[in-house]
Amino acid sequence: MVLRHSSPLFGMTHARLYSYPMDLRSRYSTLFHSKRFHSRRFQSKHFELKHFEPRRSKSLQAIHRPLFLLLALSFSLVFLSACQPANQNTSSIKTDTSAPRELSQEVYVWQRQWRDANQSALVESQSAFNGVRILALQAHPKPNGADIWFEVQVNHAWLQADPRPKVAVIRLDGQLTRLNNREVVQKILALVQDWQAKGTKLAGIEIDHDSASSKLAAYNAFLRELKSQLPQTLKLSITSLPAWLSSTEFPSLFDNIDELVLQIHSVSDPRLGLFDAAQGWRWVEQLSRLAKVPYLIALPSYGSAVYSTASGYRVESEVPMRMPLADSASSQHVARQELMADPQMLQSFVKQLHTFADPRLKGMIWFRLPLEGDKRVWPLSTLIAVAKQQPLAPQIELEILNQANTDSAQHEAPKTSLFQLVLVNKGNIAGELPGQLSLAAQACSGYDAQNGYQAKLTQGTLVWQLPQATPTERAAEPASSQFAPNLISAVELSPNGRRVIGWARCESLHLQGIYAP
Repeated sequence: MVLRHSSPLFGMTHARLYSYPMDLRSRYSTLFHSKRFHSRRFQSKHFELKHFEPRRSKSLQAIHRPLFLLLALSFSLVFLSACQPANQNTSSIKTDTSAPRELSQEVYVWQRQWRDANQSALVESQSAFNGVRILALQAHPKPNGADIWFEVQVNHAWLQADPRPKVAVIRLDGQLTRLNNREVVQKILALVQDWQAKGTKLAGIEIDHDSASSKLAAYNAFLRELKSQLPQTLKLSITSLPAWLSSTEFPSLFDNIDELVLQIHSVSDPRLGLFDAAQGWRWVEQLSRLAKVPYLIALPSYGSAVYSTASGYRVESEVPMRMPLADSASSQHVARQELMADPQMLQSFVKQLHTFADPRLKGMIWFRLPLEGDKRVWPLSTLIAVAKQQPLAPQIELEILNQANTDSAQHEAPKTSLFQLVLVNKGNIAGELPGQLSLAAQACSGYDAQNGYQAKLTQGTLVWQLPQATPTERAAEPASSQFAPNLISAVELSPNGRRVIGWARCESLHLQGIYAP
């Protein structure tokens, strides 16, 4: 009854992350034939070339030639080592695939309204993640400058039962026109005192502020003031946008923080999905050349909806957007696409991070901890499998649910039953819907297919068929769906997903086979 549809991991090939101007042998050859090597200070009666007489025996020449090359090599190594700078600034950081190291794995708790599912998610995630960062306070900008502050009512009893280090996150909206340093600092200090009074021990504070690069100097002044007033027992961490890495003001931020989190997930171009592994790796390398404090990499485990309009793209993540059916400027239909971070791509990226030879790289943080019932986020089983490098595979099964006869169906024969057919994905990644299901049916009085399937009864066999798209239909698909790596397909079933595909009223109904598309 099980379709095990497996697909190979999305392999990520990376160009070699370091190179030398020339190989060692070329350097030796260059040095040996240089004028400096043949100058008087390097010559002697034993090794000057003109002292090697051509009339010597071949056996003597065989002895002198290896000895000459050995000493020439020794001189070259001494010369090269003396010429190397003490702190060579390589263009890239090396990776060490032979000895991957352990990195910290943390997770964001980002719910603004806590519910019972938060408790179970905290407990179930403890085996895979050794730290939690909790959204605690958020500032929303208002045009008149009277910003609205929202404090998340976390459950302190659940947090105190969790043995992992905890960091409270303060979200300062990037659209804030200015930071009222005094007000923000007072709000943060009050939050720290409140959590401590309630018995929740904090390891640090994280400021999540998407500042414009042009305002980093003012942001740094705020961090300096906050750092000076925070208890010394609390580390100060900030999130960083990749755009900051090119700012001349960025390096000075390290003077006032203890830790940095680089966010490399976004929807800068929906055609590339929520996560571009190649671009993300370049950002990690860029940060490694600048960082002066420990840093972590924030990775996505969520999904978003992207709306295409005449003016560009709009992204819907956690809060639903009210979008018109048609664009007011062009009168064209507003296209909507669902994107989801690709678990296989992220797992390959995490594997590569474990080989990154920068001691300042502390680990990674996943956005975000999923709760039961969440839709735009991986289930916890998928998140744990990706983080711990466990196998990823879909597992599509058919459930045949026997429904009780309703009053409207009492005229049917007493032996018949109403069966509902439901496809369920019990794996940890999305899988394609089966192209065909064959069921042995006895004495059926009715049946119907749903959600794209078609059904037919032939000689006691009910067949559910998923029609394949014609070339014309495939050509009519949105252009971005042809190359977006994270686009959710209509013929895929997400992990823990369920899809009703029809019903049948028969005396008996049994699955014969389930076939891949």
